[in-house]
Amino acid sequence: MDRWDVVVIGAGIAGVSAARTLAEQGGRQVLLLNGEDTVPYKRTKATKYIAEGFHARDFQLETEEWYGDHGVTLRNGVTASKLNVSARTVSVGDGEEIAFDKLILATGAEPLYPKTVRAHEADSFFVVRTARDVHRLTAAAKTAKRVLIDGMGVLAVEVAAELRRMGLQVTLAGATPQLMPRQLSIRSAEILEELFTSNGVKLRFQEEILSFERRKKGGFSVAIIRDSGAFDMVVFCIGVAPRTELAAEAGIDTNLGILVDGFLQTSAPGIYAAGDVAEHDGGHITHLWHAAEHQGRIAALNATGTETPFDNPPFRLKCEVFDSYFFSLNKPRRPLDFGIEEQEIKNRYQCFYYDEEDTIAGCVMVNDSNRATLYEQAVREKWRRDRVRDELSL
Repeated sequence: MDRWDVVVIGAGIAGVSAARTLAEQGGRQVLLLNGEDTVPYKRTKATKYIAEGFHARDFQLETEEWYGDHGVTLRNGVTASKLNVSARTVSVGDGEEIAFDKLILATGAEPLYPKTVRAHEADSFFVVRTARDVHRLTAAAKTAKRVLIDGMGVLAVEVAAELRRMGLQVTLAGATPQLMPRQLSIRSAEILEELFTSNGVKLRFQEEILSFERRKKGGFSVAIIRDSGAFDMVVFCIGVAPRTELAAEAGIDTNLGILVDGFLQTSAPGIYAAGDVAEHDGGHITHLWHAAEHQGRIAALNATGTETPFDNPPFRLKCEVFDSYFFSLNKPRRPLDFGIEEQEIKNRYQCFYYDEEDTIAGCVMVNDSNRATLYEQAVREKWRRDRVRDELSL
């Protein structure tokens, strides 16, 4: 049986970030298990290149040679099927067992389907998470005319914009009263709504899909609360669920995600979790690319004995659709608990959220991309209101 100093399960950004950090530390045998059959890539690019054609190798996080050159053994197309905490082993593939000293779980998340979709029907619909998902979606879109996208978050927004660029008739439907409610203020969501409407995307807010009926000519008749229609394709972008099965079956504590402490260690000593699968104190799961990257590094440092607390810094989200730029950083879950200051000039907009001490806690911005790093600096450094006005006014 092969034995490794550190095994990393999952080769999204959290897993690759952990591998990078372990390579920097040096002196350890590191194994990175990648469930996909292509070299690890920047997954967030997938929804931005649907119209042009997405190729994972164009966005690889590191070249294939990099892993071997830096003491990391990368195994593509290999998934873990069983974890034995007491024996410190992981079973993969056809039952091969791999022993480890430390383990980092970066298993990520998987797309959700609505309750109206039965498990055996899932292959008739589309989700967007991996390169394979995007290739399947793009192939179908080339012969489709009408598409329904279920969801109002950033993924749904990016997919809708790309499919519209391909010439499809796009309807976006979801339960929320605005687009991207987690990231956008009311006014910035209105700007995005106006942009979508002017580009021919139909929006159906506060809607729920009630049923699907397969049509003889192909596609589906879809009933929603206040409307119904025929669609050649239905795409679900309604959220993700952390992949906790491997940990849960091994007896590691889980809730929505894998529960971790302030050092990203799970309930099993020497086993860490990072990225979209990790659930932090208070039930918080980050769901952001750069946050997962940061957690991968923190988990790796702790796995090598460099005690490093998880500081949970704020990270930005950006969305570029129809030649417009939307930026969100640490928007409060309860905006009305903060002082809100907005400004809008021509096609640019900004919204700042101030805490009780009059320091900036979060912000939303539209079409001021040249100063994006300055917005990020302001929130990270907790600038006071007068400095924000001096340095960031439109």
